[in-house]
Amino acid sequence: MAASDRRGDPLLARASPGGWAAWLRALGERGDADLAAFGLTLAVGFAAGLLALYLFAALAYEVMRQQTDLLDLGVLAWLQQFKSPALDALAWAVSLMGSQAVAVLVVVLGVVYALRGRWGAAVGLVLVTGGAQLLNDVLKGEFHRVRPAPVLGMIPVQAFSFPSGHAMVSAAFYGFLAYLSWRVLRGWWRTASTLALLALVLAIGLSRLYLGVHYLTDVLAGYLAGFVWADTVILGSRLLARRRAPPPPPDRVAG
Repeated sequence: MAASDRRGDPLLARASPGGWAAWLRALGERGDADLAAFGLTLAVGFAAGLLALYLFAALAYEVMRQQTDLLDLGVLAWLQQFKSPALDALAWAVSLMGSQAVAVLVVVLGVVYALRGRWGAAVGLVLVTGGAQLLNDVLKGEFHRVRPAPVLGMIPVQAFSFPSGHAMVSAAFYGFLAYLSWRVLRGWWRTASTLALLALVLAIGLSRLYLGVHYLTDVLAGYLAGFVWADTVILGSRLLARRRAPPPPPDRVAG
């Protein structure tokens, strides 16, 4: 990727704290329209996440009427034939990559990006992950779908099933990392890392089905909403870069 293109994207640009402060001041002074558009994009993106679920309105309606039970229960029953202690342990390990591991990675990667002057990537990572979790809680509270099996130690809203929080947060978080990998890395590393991250998202959803704590329709809905939210944050960053915003911070930390 060309250095000029990288500097044009706030999620990828690198600068000293002073460079970021100067860029933010310039954005506030000369980029009011861009900043407003950026906020509007985020608001529309949040609504788009809700809209994406309502595009599943027919599916959600059938779910609430228990018309998808045959499909959902059939998938769970089919997966149960593969049950074994080894697969149980693997499924739980993969499932953790969509919950506790995400929280740890957000902190670790956020610190790494900040130390390297990539504050845009650090903020984007927090926004993508936190927004996906918040939206998931809202949607769960709206649909109130009971899980196929009880899961202990959860807050009340997470005791519901639709959409899958693991699928939604992992789709947003790892999808965002896949975007950064595709933009920053070169050669086969770029393709391999992007495909690996997307494969991990699919594996997390499959693990939730194998463990019997979500239905197929829960996982599919989570994927959709998670990707929509991640895409919205990414598009917001591109909007800052493309709509005649002030010059972005330098690519290298001064001194």
